[in-house]
Amino acid sequence: MKKAFVDVKNNRITFADQRFYQRSENIWYPSVTTILDVYPKGPAFIQWLKDTGQQAKYIAERAAESGSRVHDACERLMSGEELFWDDKVYSTEEWQGILKFHNFYTRFVNNVQAVEVSTFSDEYKYAGTIDLICTIGEEKFLIDLKFGNAVYTTYFLQLAAYRNSWNEQNPDHEIDKMGVLHLKASTRTEGKKGSIQGVGWQLIQPKDSYENLLEVFKKTLGIFNYENPDPRPKNLILPSVVKL
Repeated sequence: MKKAFVDVKNNRITFADQRFYQRSENIWYPSVTTILDVYPKGPAFIQWLKDTGQQAKYIAERAAESGSRVHDACERLMSGEELFWDDKVYSTEEWQGILKFHNFYTRFVNNVQAVEVSTFSDEYKYAGTIDLICTIGEEKFLIDLKFGNAVYTTYFLQLAAYRNSWNEQNPDHEIDKMGVLHLKASTRTEGKKGSIQGVGWQLIQPKDSYENLLEVFKKTLGIFNYENPDPRPKNLILPSVVKL
């Protein structure tokens, strides 16, 4: 959902384009996820579009809303809030996802450095929001929470972009490792010793190196910049009151 800013005096409501981050008064950076929209979706996605037809947009929006609720709940847990089951707020599947995150956090997280923090790369001119930076064992992990049915290549490109911008801004506190916390994994056990997983969840680290993933992201950024030579937000402005 777009963020809304209401101006009662001037009868105006502005729906902010959340694909961009404001770096300074007149400087905007596109989000990492917006940039990755130009990355090839692959044959499986094309087939899914064919199979779902006109329902594709509705299904995608419902999935995004469900993921947002789980993500918000995990953030609230990390802020120290106590959550209660409410079937008017969470579906059974969403509550299970929240419990899986709780299991991960209580078993593996030693220390938290950042939660829901904006990150900017002034060198490459992009921005994004990091879900979680924490210590697991002796290593500093950058983690992105996902509540979808599958884990895609773009998720690891996203992590590489975030890791690069974080390291650019925090050269004395660089990230050691990164991974996708998949809260809909098919795992049935806690795995072997050394595994970071539980029943139905798994921290998936990329098979490719951070350096290679960052190079692929930078090439994707090049395509985005070619198609969008002056990327700027397109805010929607509407009247806040209407009367016949």
